Amino acid sequence: MRSTFGWITAFIITSIIIISCSKDGKDFLDPTDTGRINEGVTFSDSIRTMEFLNGIYVGIRPRWIQTDLTNYGSMSDCTDESELTWSGTSNYPVAHNNGVLTPTYTWVGEIWRNWFSMIRNANIYLKNVNVAPLSAGIKSRTTGEVKFLRAFYYHQLIRFFGGVPLIGDTILTPDMIINKPRSTYAQSTDYVLAELNEAANLLPLTHETANYGRATKGAALALKARVLLYAASPLQNGGYTGNDGFNTSSAQQKELVSYPEADANRWNIAAQAYRDVIALNQYSLYEDNTTALGYGFYKVFHLRVNTEAIFQLMQGPNNMLESILMPPSRGGSSGSWPSQNIVDAFPMKDGVPIAQSASYDPAKPYENRDPRFYNSIIYNGAMFRQRTTVTPGPVYTYQSAPTDGMGISTRTGYYNRKMLNNESTGNTDRCIMEIRYAEILLSLAEAVNEASGPTAEVYDAIAKIRKRAGLVPFELPAGLNKDQMREYIRNERRVELAFENHRYFDTRRWKIAHNSDIQTLRAIRWTQTAPNTYTRADITAEIRVFQHPGYYYFPIPQAEIGRQPQFIQNPGY
Repeated sequence: MRSTFGWITAFIITSIIIISCSKDGKDFLDPTDTGRINEGVTFSDSIRTMEFLNGIYVGIRPRWIQTDLTNYGSMSDCTDESELTWSGTSNYPVAHNNGVLTPTYTWVGEIWRNWFSMIRNANIYLKNVNVAPLSAGIKSRTTGEVKFLRAFYYHQLIRFFGGVPLIGDTILTPDMIINKPRSTYAQSTDYVLAELNEAANLLPLTHETANYGRATKGAALALKARVLLYAASPLQNGGYTGNDGFNTSSAQQKELVSYPEADANRWNIAAQAYRDVIALNQYSLYEDNTTALGYGFYKVFHLRVNTEAIFQLMQGPNNMLESILMPPSRGGSSGSWPSQNIVDAFPMKDGVPIAQSASYDPAKPYENRDPRFYNSIIYNGAMFRQRTTVTPGPVYTYQSAPTDGMGISTRTGYYNRKMLNNESTGNTDRCIMEIRYAEILLSLAEAVNEASGPTAEVYDAIAKIRKRAGLVPFELPAGLNKDQMREYIRNERRVELAFENHRYFDTRRWKIAHNSDIQTLRAIRWTQTAPNTYTRADITAEIRVFQHPGYYYFPIPQAEIGRQPQFIQNPGY
């Protein structure tokens, strides 16, 4: 078996290789058979086989999730976390926030096709892996990788669309009539769980350096736990019942997006799945409160290899997020502006919510806050490195401040700092984490609290998160009841995972999106009255529209409804 380059290099150039050429000069895609690869050529060669596998990883983070804000926007911009800078009609957040998301919207069809195309490629690999010139061990391991990836893409489809057609090992062509109905939410979830169990049995705990970043047993178990957490959550766990706007759908529609009946034991099942991940003893929070309070929270996003990463999109050294998100004065495109809503969610440095803190001063709202705040938000006067040097300087966002000011470059008074490198003007050795250990701890706490109330296990999981964050003291108040603990857990999740594309799905599975996403997106306007002296005005950045209950899921693309005679549209469309 030949091997000419490692996994990292292979992954970076896969998207070029897979559509460009082969060693005999023929197209990797057979032009005489549209939509089908030349399987004989591909799987008769070990390098091409592995290149094809690497290509299945590429869809982990499509261009419209955080990596291409200019053309599409982030899921954060569809929530109360932030506002998208660009207003073009191709930007999904614009359609969503204006209440005009429809089954014919181009973006809806694109994400449906993206993940089904990845599933198609996974099926092609599984069909051919046994004839490829690979060792038995690599065939087994890569089968586990592809089963994991196929389950991952189904998971993405399910959390956007609900139950989807389960095509098994069928290799779809672009115009194929599936001729079967969408599977129910329960059937779709069971399929993904079964695939992840199989994958976990085939995958190693770790990979050698050359293969770092490939799916592992821990990634399969962590995704399984996330799927079970969603299944236990209010929206999916019999959520389309009651008189809260969810009971307007047909029985068939409800089963496509939810279990027909709630079962509280689903929380226990999810909790155990998270314990299984922790029991692997492979992961821990990346903690460093010695360099500075909360420095570990900052640094973890700039390390290719770290104890917290469970599954991530591998990338070469890059400054992608810096170029997209930094203020204009630092050479960035300021692609997304954090809201006052998310700013107010960060507690004080002692962990007390600002609404309950005697030390919070609305005239000086950025003093003595959670260290994660300073590593997530650029506010008026915040210190951040210069465009060409790491020497820090203040970023001014007050009304009409040169370059970065309100009304010039920001509509909320803030810029995003989360995941940005403040210690270098060059490329960052980062990958984009899809699953990290902090999510495991937060989700364990949620599942156990919902199943059993605030046990010691719940307190311990949240204490680990707050300790790494640099809160002093980091312990939660003793004697919280279940409802009080739920609010702490949800807010910890909100600030710890801010701008990581969790909030969109969390507000939906909790059944609060029709309140959180419909509210006014708030901003702050500082007016300079003297040097370093400002007056505050709270203003509206944007009024959001939420189509209830439709926006709890995406619509099935109208083209699919038209082509697939047995498909039923989602509730609310």
